[in-house]
Amino acid sequence: MECAFLLVDVFTHQPFSGAQIAVFPRAGELDEGQMQSLAREMNQSETVFVLPGSQGCAAELKVFSPLSEKDIGSHTTVAAAYALAHIGALPQTDTTHVSFLQHGQTLSVTLAHTETGLQTQLTRSVEPSIDRYVPDYSELQGILGLGEQDLEQVKSRPLFVSCDTPYLVVPLRSMAALYRARYNAESWAQSSASSVPVNEILVYCSETENPQADFHLRLVGGQIADHDDPPVGAAVPAFAAYLCQTQTLATGTHSLWVERGMQQRRQSLLKVEFARSETAPLEVKVGGDAVVVAEGKIRKPQ
Repeated sequence: MECAFLLVDVFTHQPFSGAQIAVFPRAGELDEGQMQSLAREMNQSETVFVLPGSQGCAAELKVFSPLSEKDIGSHTTVAAAYALAHIGALPQTDTTHVSFLQHGQTLSVTLAHTETGLQTQLTRSVEPSIDRYVPDYSELQGILGLGEQDLEQVKSRPLFVSCDTPYLVVPLRSMAALYRARYNAESWAQSSASSVPVNEILVYCSETENPQADFHLRLVGGQIADHDDPPVGAAVPAFAAYLCQTQTLATGTHSLWVERGMQQRRQSLLKVEFARSETAPLEVKVGGDAVVVAEGKIRKPQ
């Protein structure tokens, strides 16, 4: 038996750019072991498996890296919704609203036809956890392999932020510093934050390559190769929560664009909207373009 799959480039309208995600749109007959085997064989940063829906949702999503099952991410949700629309499994209207289920949470997705094509947007309501006890700047220099001049120490500050997955968010002064950053596990182990269960550091700067973007983001960590620039969609809710803590933002809705990667390194452009409130959970919307670059079949694992 064979399983059909699509390769979707997310947060871009250019083929062979953005975040490349594999999607198995009809994975209802696969068990988790088979999903893990297929994700390992696909060897993408993440592979999405679409299962029949329940609890009033159009589908249930499971996401695997080559190593393990992953948490909710806007890039994987956008890839799944776009793939389902591409094969005709979702209604073909100017604007379509669907819900997906992942890890017991309902994910609200909107698909809308625009001048650049079909845009997909994920809406999530999150309750961030903020921790201001972070490594000092000298420790951060060692953890990231950077100099004092590379760390932004005036306009903003580092914070631990968690929505689902915890991140250490660190502001840098330039894109050059952002791409020189190299995670040093020994320095992390010797730092004041060694006991904090954080696997990834989100570094960012206000210098961008695309003039439309407001911030440039990159993830580094012990499970990320030095040369890698993985998708940042899962970290965007935490970044929005970080901005609410570190920027002077009025109550209400804010809109911005973030980029990941360079134009010659699979650049992604994500539109982010978030509603800041003093009392309600933080509502975050993350969306953008996508394009299918490949369709095929692979043998079902035993």
